[in-house]
Amino acid sequence: ITQPLRGRDYYAAAELRGAIDKVRPGRNFFACHPHGCLSAGWTWNLFWNADFHQRSGRICFLIDPGLRWKNPFFRLVCDLYAGHLRYSAGAEKKEIIEAMKRGESLALIPGGFEDATIMATGVERTALRKRQGFVKYCLQEGYPITPVYTFGEADTYWTLTGFTSARLWFNKYKIPMAIFWGVWWFPVMPLPKARLLTYFGDPLVLPKIDSPSAADVEYWHTQYMEALQNTFDKYKAEAGKPDAQLELW
Repeated sequence: ITQPLRGRDYYAAAELRGAIDKVRPGRNFFACHPHGCLSAGWTWNLFWNADFHQRSGRICFLIDPGLRWKNPFFRLVCDLYAGHLRYSAGAEKKEIIEAMKRGESLALIPGGFEDATIMATGVERTALRKRQGFVKYCLQEGYPITPVYTFGEADTYWTLTGFTSARLWFNKYKIPMAIFWGVWWFPVMPLPKARLLTYFGDPLVLPKIDSPSAADVEYWHTQYMEALQNTFDKYKAEAGKPDAQLELW
């Protein structure tokens, strides 16, 4: 199904870069940033990328449970696309722990709806400061966390900003509040000029702590934010954005 779609050909560029050679099959946790409006980098460079699945080993793509299980269209797509090297599940504790117990790789966009809500065209930002749950799960199972950042996600749509606090309030009730448009003739289509360059950072190796304390989670979450910042700074010039600054919300 990935061959006929060839979604990556739609964009000016869509590539995996960075420390991709350090990815080994099994027991990877890929924390992907940013979500953007419709997760173009995640969708084409990771989810629909069979070459990446070969590197990662069997991988569970974690998405919003409402989309995965209650949205008929998303549920059908995810069910049809499932294979021996990939599948999708709701981003819930039960699904995450079971996948980890099996030694599978996982991929998650920690920012979720909030990333979409705060997206501003051309601005590199991601919601992460209050997103600690994935760190706790990785500590419990001793999973390394690989920071993954897509430069160009912020260039896929024009966005309306403002009333951010109010729109983020709606996110608490799982209501997306991103206002965006792409090409003029079909606004839901992204801007093809975007260059989706997805960079892998070095894995952050975590200890295995069966019952991590709040202090443990806080410490390793801080270490992860630093690892993401380092990945961003290391590759931003190569991605064509030497002056870009990463905003962590």
